[in-house]
Amino acid sequence: MKILITGTRTGIGKALAEHLLGAGHEVVGCSRKPGSIEHPGYQHHRLDLTDTRELKAMFREVRHAHGYLDALVNNAGTSIMNHFMLTPEESTRRIFDLNFFAVLNCCREAVKLLRHSPQPTTAVLTVSTVAVPWALDGHLAYSASKAAVEQLMRVMSKELADYRIRVNALGLPPVGTVLTRTVPPERIEGLVARQTIKRLCTPADIVGPVDFLIGPQSGFVTGETIFLGGVN
Repeated sequence: MKILITGTRTGIGKALAEHLLGAGHEVVGCSRKPGSIEHPGYQHHRLDLTDTRELKAMFREVRHAHGYLDALVNNAGTSIMNHFMLTPEESTRRIFDLNFFAVLNCCREAVKLLRHSPQPTTAVLTVSTVAVPWALDGHLAYSASKAAVEQLMRVMSKELADYRIRVNALGLPPVGTVLTRTVPPERIEGLVARQTIKRLCTPADIVGPVDFLIGPQSGFVTGETIFLGGVN
């Protein structure tokens, strides 16, 4: 399979890319900084996903190099933790620019390539968060942007069904990445305590569900947000 993953320099995106490369897939990745993966099956693009011109240029290069895609994984995202009354409008707009509008634009461009895949079904998968169903205080902009993404996935699943494109989201609990390192430990402990499986999520917990949701095994699954860890 030919898979494009956003945000592959570090964390979840890098772990997913390395896992899929190890399974024999071709992976296209991107980030704002230089790539950190060395593999013959990997191609890296350095860009700002919130810049529509740069985003479209990346997809043009992917089309010229590969011709089509079999899956898109929207992993890149950002978050801040702050009371909404103390969050500047500019900060909220930055979060929506990357977490929602960049995802929307990636989907628009990827659909043009997914339609040409030889696979019987293709996939768009977007990373979401338990901050949506839990309505976490201090995360209004972040959770609102991800709630918008989940609705985007549900509507898009209907609009793309005739093109054999399945659209789903994966809701993650706290994961040990750069984003969570800035959160106070007691806050993380409190979130983990709300899960059914009471431990911190790891990238190893994520690769299996991703394999399923972008692969042929989930050929009858679309418009869903699947949460990990157990959401109470």
